[in-house]
Amino acid sequence: MKRAPVLFVGHGSPMNAIGVNPAREGWNQMGEQLGNPEVIVAVSAHWMTKGRCVRRSDDNPQVNDMYGFPPELYAVHYEPKSSLEVADKVLAALGNKAQVKNEWGIDHGVWSVLSNMYPKADVPVVMVSVDLKASAEEHYEIGKKLATLRDSGAMIVCSGNVVHNLRLVNWDMDDGYAWAKGFDKKIKEFILAGKFEKVVNYADIDDYRLSIPTSEHFNPLLTALGAASTKDEITVFNEYCELGSMSMTSYVFQ
Repeated sequence: MKRAPVLFVGHGSPMNAIGVNPAREGWNQMGEQLGNPEVIVAVSAHWMTKGRCVRRSDDNPQVNDMYGFPPELYAVHYEPKSSLEVADKVLAALGNKAQVKNEWGIDHGVWSVLSNMYPKADVPVVMVSVDLKASAEEHYEIGKKLATLRDSGAMIVCSGNVVHNLRLVNWDMDDGYAWAKGFDKKIKEFILAGKFEKVVNYADIDDYRLSIPTSEHFNPLLTALGAASTKDEITVFNEYCELGSMSMTSYVFQ
C-alpha cells in the first residue's frame, strides 16, 4: 500500500465552502489529484479541548460552529461516516496522550474543506481535537505519533491557518497586510527547506504576535509537520492571504 499523504489546509472564512473563490477551486483540484484515501484522520482547529480528544463513533454529526452567515452556507450538508477501527488505531498511537470524547462532530474547519475535496462524503473521517494545554513541541510530537497511520492508508488532514488574527480582519480586503504576508512567506521558506524546528519555534519569527495572537489555528500545522517526513515531496497550494489578517497557504507532504 502506498503511504498516504499529510495535508495542512488553510480553511479561512466559512464562506470559502461555497460560491466561486480560489480556496474552493484549490480544494477541488487537490481532491482530484490525490484521489480517495482509505480514511482521513482530521485534526481541526475548531475542536479545542483541554487534553487531546478523539471521536470514537460510527458517525460524524455536522457542527455548524459559525454565526451570522447567509442561509446558503447552513444548507451545506456533509456527514461522512467514521471508523471505529481507525479511531482505535489513533488512540493506540497516541497512547496516554488522548482520550475518547464524542460530544463534538465534524466542524466547519473540516467539512468546509472536505465537502469540496470529496463532495460525495464517501471517505470515512476520524476527528481529533487540538489540545489547548499542549506546547508547540507537544503538537509536533503528536504528529509524529500519527505518522504511523499513513502506512495503513490514512491521510492526515490538519486544518487551521498559518496566519489567523480575527481582531484585524478586514472584510473589504482581498489581499493580506504586509506583516501577514511576510510571516506566511517565512514559514513557507522554513518548510520547503525542511527546517521544521524553526516553525515549531515560531516565537523567534518577526510579527508572530500579530500573526498568531492565539495558537489554536497554527497548532494543526505543527501536527502536520510532525506527521510529515523529510523524504516527502512538498506541494504548496492556495498560496495567498485574504481579509488582511488570514493566510490560506496550504501544504501537501507525500
